[in-house]
Amino acid sequence: MSKFPLIAIVLFTSSAAIAQAPAQPQPQARADVQKQADQNFDKGDTNNDGFLSRSEVQNMAARAAQPLVAKMEQEFSQMDRDKNGQVSLEEFKAAATARLAGNSAGALDRLDKNKDGKVSPSEFRAPIMGLFDRADTNKDGKVTPEEARKVSGR
Repeated sequence: MSKFPLIAIVLFTSSAAIAQAPAQPQPQARADVQKQADQNFDKGDTNNDGFLSRSEVQNMAARAAQPLVAKMEQEFSQMDRDKNGQVSLEEFKAAATARLAGNSAGALDRLDKNKDGKVSPSEFRAPIMGLFDRADTNKDGKVTPEEARKVSGR
């Protein structure tokens, strides 16, 4: 499989995340995280036996997926211009093109660090090289597959 279609699909399906600046993670106290975990466990333990059965875990996963499924259905409906329950290649291309065009302004804003309305080679290169430098943990000028896995979490 060519990388271009995969990249297009990732960009298309994650456009909402790309369009918004990522929120800064907030510090969380261990006790607050444990309290939330316990509350989630209690919601999932529908028979109140103090354990999560396979069916309870499956139900929790299904409930967690509902917002994603609703978003996918909404996006499908927006792409299906002729409302025939299918998305043609033309409809998909039109939606993908619109999303990518809409994201270009946000990309310019993120890359144009000196806010002159243009992206210089150094501004374009900076985020890419920043990722490389973070991955190159031993600072030898090369990123090994092991270093790349550590950065990507895989």
